[in-house]
Formats: sequence, C-alpha cells, structure tokens
Amino acid sequence: MAPQSDTIRMAGPLPTTEPTPPRWESTQLAAAEYTSLRSEIVGLTSLQFQTTAVATVSFGAVLSAGFQVRNAAIILIYPLLSLALGIIWLFKAHLITRIAAYLRTEIEDRVGRENMGWEHYVQDHPLPRGRFAYWGLRAIFPVTSMIAIGASFALAPQGAAMTILYILSFTVTIVTIAVFILWREPSPEIGQKSSCSESPPSI
Repeated sequence: MAPQSDTIRMAGPLPTTEPTPPRWESTQLAAAEYTSLRSEIVGLTSLQFQTTAVATVSFGAVLSAGFQVRNAAIILIYPLLSLALGIIWLFKAHLITRIAAYLRTEIEDRVGRENMGWEHYVQDHPLPRGRFAYWGLRAIFPVTSMIAIGASFALAPQGAAMTILYILSFTVTIVTIAVFILWREPSPEIGQKSSCSESPPSI
C-alpha cells in the first residue's frame, strides 16, 4: 500500500478558484456605487418635500395664530422662517445636482451609456414645460412670505416698532428671492447643465 503522501502527489494539484477579472470587479463596484448614490438622491428629494410641507404648514399655523390673537408681529415672523427653510431646501437641491453630475461623468461614462445612462437621458431630455415646475417649487418660499406680510396689514397697529418690523420683513423677503435667483442650481429645465467641476456647497 502506497504511503499517503505519494497518493496525494499522484492525484495532482488541488483545483484553485479562478481569480475574478479586474474589469468585472470594477463594473460591480460601479453598479454598487451607482445604486447607493441614486438612493441618496431619493432620500434628499424626500427631505426637500418634507421641507416644503413644513413651510406650508408653518405658513398656515403662523397666520392662524396671528389672527387669533390679533397680533401682526406673530405673522411677520414667518418671512424669516421661510428664508431658513428655503436655504435648507436649496442646499439639498445642490447636493442632488452634485451627485447627479458625478453619476453622469464618473460612472455612466466609465461603464458606458448603453449600460447605465439615466442621468445622461435626464440631462439631454428636459421635462416639457419644466421651467414652470422649476421656478414654481422655489416660489413657494418667497410668495408665502409676501402673502404673510400682506395679511399682516389687516392687524398692524401704527407705531415705530411695527414700521421697523415691516422693514425687516420686507428685507428678509427680498433676500429670500435673491438667494433663489443667485444661488440656483444648474438644471436642464432652465437650459443649464451641471458638471462635477462645479463647486456646490459641501457638508
């Protein structure tokens, strides 16, 4: 009977697992990164809708409280709240634009548009009449501020303090409008295309 070591040698080398081709690993990693970043875009979009809902609910609550106690000063708090919520909303929009630009230029171009091409499609095919939707969503914040200021006139007593408060409210509303115009993110709906070379705000 042959020794055990001789039997092992006669059986030949043990089978080894063939290494995964580097190209396949790269594609798998790109797909995983793409899925993760697309999920992040969905999460940021959800936060935007929540911010818009908070602004709308706050608008109604502030007006209701102001008319209930007959105090215009309460209503004039809303423009400042609207500015803060608007900046948060716009910050999320810039984050979404940055992620979309990365997906388009760093992943879709790498693996081929025939494999992943959604962000290129969105960039090349803007929504019909998307300009109205683009500005309509953003208009919620300054428009509700102007409505709040207008509604407060029904309750405002005369006095230097109220005059100062109105000046501050008008100023904050103008700043809100300027922020949405000057700090707007690029979008195909308004004829602007984004790229990874742009520098939107970072976390």
